[in-house]
Amino acid sequence: MELISRMGIKVSFYAAEWCRAAEFVERSGLLALSSKELTPPRTCRAFLPIKLVEYNRSHGYVHNELVPWLAANLQCDPRALATLRVCFEEVFNNIRDHSSIEVGCSAAHFDASTGKITICVSDFGVGIPGRVRIKYETTSDHAAIELACKEGFTTQSTPGNMGAGLHILIRNVVERNSGKIVITSGNGIYTCVPSGVSEQGSKRSGRNATATYPGTLIRAQLDIRDFVPDVVEHEEFIWE
Repeated sequence: MELISRMGIKVSFYAAEWCRAAEFVERSGLLALSSKELTPPRTCRAFLPIKLVEYNRSHGYVHNELVPWLAANLQCDPRALATLRVCFEEVFNNIRDHSSIEVGCSAAHFDASTGKITICVSDFGVGIPGRVRIKYETTSDHAAIELACKEGFTTQSTPGNMGAGLHILIRNVVERNSGKIVITSGNGIYTCVPSGVSEQGSKRSGRNATATYPGTLIRAQLDIRDFVPDVVEHEEFIWE
C-alpha cells in the first residue's frame, strides 16, 4: 500500500467490513493507513497498529510505543526490555544509514491463542542486497542478506555505524529467546530459527523469493513462554 501510494496511485478498500479478516484489517490500522479521513485505531493488547515512522522520531516510537506494548504482553518491567529496545533502535538507524530514505513502516501483533508476538519493520529504500553489492560481490540476494547478518559486517556508510543491528537482533531474538527472524529484501529471503533444544546459536537458511521486495522487511517473532527479560537492578533509596 505504501509503495504504490508513493507512486501516486490511490489506495482504497471496498466492502472491507464484510470480509472474514474485517477485524484484523481495521484494528491493525490498514484501513486508516489507506484513508486520511479515518481515525487510526487505538493500541490494544492484540495490536500495535501499523504506522509510518520517520527516522528522527523513531527512537521515541520504540521507547514510548513499541516497548510499553511489548512489556504489557510479555508481562514484565519495560526496563527489562532494554536489549530489545536497542535492537530496534538500531534497525531504524540502519534504515537511515543504508536505505537512502528517512521513513519506515512498523506494526506489531499478539496472537493470544499461540502466545506469539510478531513485530514488523519495513522500508522501501535500496534494499540490503543493493547496499551490500556496493562493496562486496555476492552470488544471490539471500547471500547478500546473509553477509549483512554476520557479526562485525559493515558497509561503513556513515561514521560510527558498524552495521551491528541485524546481528544483535538475531542474537537476542533467536539465540537468547528462541524466537524467529525473517528478512526479505530484493529477490532474497533469509530465515533464522533456534538451532535446537540442546544446541546454542541459530539455524539459518536463505532462498530466492517468488517476487521482488523493493526495500527491506524485517519480521521478528517472539514466544511469550520462552522470553527471557533483562535483569533489572533496583536501586536502594536511603532517606537521611
